[in-house]
Amino acid sequence: MALVDDVNAFLASLKGERRLSPLTASSYERALLKAVEALSHEAPDVCSWEQVGKAEMRAIAREFNFGGHARRLSSATVAHDLYALSSFFDFMVKKGRLNADPMRFVTAPRVKKALPRVLTSSEVSELLDLEPADLTQLRDLTIAELLFASGLRVSELTSLDLKNCSLSEREVRVTGKGGKTRVVPFGSRAAERLCEYLKRRGEFAPKDNALFVSRFGTRLTARAVEQNLKKLAAAAGLKANVFPHKLRHSFATELVENGADLRSVQEMLGHSSLAATQVYTNLDFAHLKKVYASAHPRARMNVKAADGGSSKDGGR
Repeated sequence: MALVDDVNAFLASLKGERRLSPLTASSYERALLKAVEALSHEAPDVCSWEQVGKAEMRAIAREFNFGGHARRLSSATVAHDLYALSSFFDFMVKKGRLNADPMRFVTAPRVKKALPRVLTSSEVSELLDLEPADLTQLRDLTIAELLFASGLRVSELTSLDLKNCSLSEREVRVTGKGGKTRVVPFGSRAAERLCEYLKRRGEFAPKDNALFVSRFGTRLTARAVEQNLKKLAAAAGLKANVFPHKLRHSFATELVENGADLRSVQEMLGHSSLAATQVYTNLDFAHLKKVYASAHPRARMNVKAADGGSSKDGGR
């Protein structure tokens, strides 16, 4: 089928030329195959992307709004899928397979950027000050400490080999999105935990040079790290939901709130654009507003009185 063949050519370029992560490429594939499915239902006579016009694009956009069991999807999901489709059409135009971009017939929904969820300082302390009961907890505490100390993505953490971590320099060398390599520092507390863990890592009977290994001696997966962090949080008595990306957000928020410049934070997080890092300034401002509202005497004025409404003094 020509439609699917073009999609497969695009996905191959994502993995080979743009070097997108398997997870990102998979999300693009899901969106594009959903578009192909929509065309097969709504416009079965369409056998090439050149035949896609206004009616076909609107059929695809309608399909993108719903998931299984006619469940309406969030605007963020719809916008993501339309972006994937737009990237595909850009590819087709550049390859000379399309003369014009059909995306002009639809508009992506406006998505309100949600502020990242972070742990409070006290929650971080409760988690990281837990006394490990066994080797597994020691490993998981080391992982939590390193995530909070460096802001690594969980995929970056699980891909670390022993050679990528330098205790003497207190830094890790990671390969992030797009195959970009960066060096990220970590602090003394993380170094202490790593030192403890590395002394006992051999008890897992490692089968390769992975820094963090499972009880079977194999490299830990991202899913295992997520599950282990939840167990660790429960052991520490935390009610907060703890996951790797929340520790990454907490790392960045602490840096911004304590005066780190955005360019440095961008470099440490491995963001390709400064715009992605600027969300933490919004979080910092939200924190400042909350502090102001609780601390400033005029911030707690009676709303009705302030608006000129009725009050005991007649609104004078």
